[in-house]
Amino acid sequence: MIYKRCPHCGKRIQSGTTCKCRKREYQPPSGIYKLYHTQRWRDLRSVVMAKYNGIDLWALHQHGRLEYAETVHHIVPTSDDENLFFIFSNLIPVSRASHDEIHMLYKTDKQATQKILMAILSQEGIG
Repeated sequence: MIYKRCPHCGKRIQSGTTCKCRKREYQPPSGIYKLYHTQRWRDLRSVVMAKYNGIDLWALHQHGRLEYAETVHHIVPTSDDENLFFIFSNLIPVSRASHDEIHMLYKTDKQATQKILMAILSQEGIG
């Protein structure tokens, strides 16, 4: 049997194997985050993306840029109202940069930002 030393912890391990110090254990999602791992959410997310052709509505309406959406944003956060998690009219497709920008605006004036997002959806024919 051939052995080697783990470069991270220095323990002696069998050659061709991975040391136990390198294996991570992840906590399973709990609470509201469990909902993001359901088939219902994946289907709804796909419907929202398809409805708007995968276009970032925030960048389009606020900055006049055409960008692809990578995520679906909850206008009213699930931490505020869990009942709106699967409500279509509470979801808007955005890019990662737009999502970060929206959350920064939520820190300064959440209600005004939410009104802008609802207005964008109403212009698109959903509100």
